[in-house]
Amino acid sequence: MITPQIPVGADSARPAFLLSVLELGATDRQTPAEQAIREVVGVAQTAEECGFHRFWVAEHHASLDAVSSAPAVLIAHVAACTQRIHVGAGGVMLPNYAPYSVAEQFATLGALHPGRIDLGVGRSSGGTGAHTKLLEAALRRDARAALEFPALIDELMGFLDPPTRAQTSIEPEPPTLHLSPRIASPAQVYVLGTSENGARTAAERSLPFVYGLHLGQSKCRPAAVERYRATFDPGPRGARPYVIASLNVLCAGSDGEAEQLALRTACNAVRRRTGTALGESPDKAREEFLSRKLLEDQQVVLGGRSTVMEGIERVAKTLGVDEIMLVPFDLTGTGRGRTLRMLTGCQAPTLAVASAS
Repeated sequence: MITPQIPVGADSARPAFLLSVLELGATDRQTPAEQAIREVVGVAQTAEECGFHRFWVAEHHASLDAVSSAPAVLIAHVAACTQRIHVGAGGVMLPNYAPYSVAEQFATLGALHPGRIDLGVGRSSGGTGAHTKLLEAALRRDARAALEFPALIDELMGFLDPPTRAQTSIEPEPPTLHLSPRIASPAQVYVLGTSENGARTAAERSLPFVYGLHLGQSKCRPAAVERYRATFDPGPRGARPYVIASLNVLCAGSDGEAEQLALRTACNAVRRRTGTALGESPDKAREEFLSRKLLEDQQVVLGGRSTVMEGIERVAKTLGVDEIMLVPFDLTGTGRGRTLRMLTGCQAPTLAVASAS
């Protein structure tokens, strides 16, 4: 598989970084769920055709604007409809589940698709706004769950990759809860975060850190990546820091066309947030102001291919990342696939999408 390479610019000593894709499962409210899921699979197939390293799906609950509420189920379907690309969660919101259950799900996925499954974990509920409390109650999520996130990761990793017990003790071995299926190479765990807390959680456990830049300036703490590197513990296996940054992008035939497409998507989001109903006469000036503000906060890199490439390179160089995970900024699978194809120059037709039924 050909991995997309970003030009390294003037700093030729810095190696090229990997490019991957994060799929939010975004959709407008008029598209049937069955079609929206088929579009997610189509984007995954396009990502594979274009040589992207991995394709992750997010976890969002209680939303009319996304179809990615069950990551493990969606990953199974996407992996079955692709052949080579790494498929994973970006991520599973670990406090929503028992770690043993997550370990079983991803061990099963790993047995079905050996060497292709990734497991990114986060601490939020996967819901926003007024529904957060209702969602937490519906998920039976403990009020202390977010605070216990580091301990939940430890428990999860203990099931996925249990440590070898030293044979020096004369005490009897305690009962062990085995994971089934037991596979030779369990899914790699990645820690998602936007703050120093998430960075420290990853660093102390010798795990890769995924910096959620796509979530916006209001949520991201720029010191997180440096904190991760500064506190990274190589552990007994001699791991090294590994940083992925997720980034909103939109690529079109020209900078002007990309701006119009981005404004259209942002405007849709603004209308949903402000409760503007279809058919209403919105305040156009205010709508555009709020849309441009949203694009700025979400740090969307948009434009023609060269403009977007330069933007991606700038972010990668500033943060010194090993990998950039692109989040195509569009509500349609067609638009998300267009961004991926234009960035990589991939002209191959999209593979036929298997039925979601």
